[in-house]
Amino acid sequence: MAVPKKRRSKSKGRTRLANWKSKGRTSAEKALNLAKSIIKERSKFLFDPKKKKTEEEETNQVRLDQNKEDDSNPTIEKSDENKIEE
Repeated sequence: MAVPKKRRSKSKGRTRLANWKSKGRTSAEKALNLAKSIIKERSKFLFDPKKKKTEEEETNQVRLDQNKEDDSNPTIEKSDENKIEE
């Protein structure tokens, strides 16, 4: 049988709403301060999508080089080891 849930009190609801709004305010303040520091060129952090792409390409190139080196060095498989022992 369905039982109705208890309602949340107004004070609890207002507290939750105030907390939710304050989180938004603090994140907005942080974003604004970061923007101001970037404009004044005091910031050490700056996201550059072009730079990220070049870093990804470099890591991919390193991985390809490592794979080529692995292919050039033949490895002995377990089945080959058994044949050598016999």
